[in-house]
Amino acid sequence: MKNKLEISKRLVILIIIILIMPATMLADTVAFKTVVSKNDMTVGGDFWLDVQMQITAGTSPRTLNSLTVDVYFGNEISYSSADNWAYSFLDGYSRIASDLTTYIRVGTTGNNVNANGDGTPAGWNVTNSWQTVVTLKFTIATATSVNISINDATDAAAYFNNIANNPTGAVTDWTVTNEDGGDITLPVELSSFTAQFIGSSPILCWTTQSETGNAGWNVYRGDYRDAFINGDAIQINPELIEGAGTTSIPTDYTFEDQYNVIAGNEYWYILESVDYSGETQIPGSVSLVIPEEGTTPELPQITVLIGNYPNPFNPETIINFMVKENETAHLSIFNIKGQKVENITFEAGIYNYLWDASSYASGIYLYKLKSESFSEIRKMILLK
Repeated sequence: MKNKLEISKRLVILIIIILIMPATMLADTVAFKTVVSKNDMTVGGDFWLDVQMQITAGTSPRTLNSLTVDVYFGNEISYSSADNWAYSFLDGYSRIASDLTTYIRVGTTGNNVNANGDGTPAGWNVTNSWQTVVTLKFTIATATSVNISINDATDAAAYFNNIANNPTGAVTDWTVTNEDGGDITLPVELSSFTAQFIGSSPILCWTTQSETGNAGWNVYRGDYRDAFINGDAIQINPELIEGAGTTSIPTDYTFEDQYNVIAGNEYWYILESVDYSGETQIPGSVSLVIPEEGTTPELPQITVLIGNYPNPFNPETIINFMVKENETAHLSIFNIKGQKVENITFEAGIYNYLWDASSYASGIYLYKLKSESFSEIRKMILLK
């Protein structure tokens, strides 16, 4: 009798273990991630994110009951709308995509999914393959990179506990994990783009923080803000302005608009970068009002060495540069031996410095502009 009692106890314990084990071993886990489904890689263009989910552990498929996903993003993009939902109101779901400024909260509740009936409406299956729940649509605001993240702390999901698209079981919570986030990376990250009227021409200056496969630049000019979009802008660079290729070091560029301009008119300049595959993007634009004769130009926003003209020269050349407000710059000229032959200090302003080299021998000379924020050396040739 005692042996039979021991055996019965063991059977009961074994049955309990067997009942517990599947629940422990097959604990359900769901993962969220975002996938970039469209990226125009230009300011004002589209940037779309697919919010996706899958079962990573447990029995598949499950019928979705509810979910919450918080997708965070930076001010480099702006939210537009939510589209391409995997299920409709006809499937028994209420859906939201709330714009909460720094993040979008995607929400779903299966209020009308038939949990206790014949599965009409049946609800939506979640499987162990990645499935798009919704597409979040953004507009690119600036030509920079922005990381997209999914908030672990606020994500939640629940499913109807069955293995068919027929929600007749109880609601059970998933354990949520995140696989990855989406990100936008533009080939060119532009940090500044300015236009200044120097002498008799508009001078454009721009700086990139980084470049990826950038073959070069085109510059367009229009008579009004949307001239480029409407096809009314003209290309003003005769040949591609060489880019820096791939670099994480800031790169400075200058370009002179040699087309005729009219005093008092406002012109819009548009930068177009071209990568090695021929793909283009528009990282920035800037406008410039041509000053009336006799007006005092504004102080420059940046210090930059534009160049000298003519080059080669005999015996005079004009060195063009700008020194920004509240800064002092030194212009130094060296012969090929490295001996300093000129050194002049300039306060903030726009300069067309005439260098008379009539007392110097023919050869190569270097000139350097240096300030607190800027330093660059260029070469010029004196031919006699």
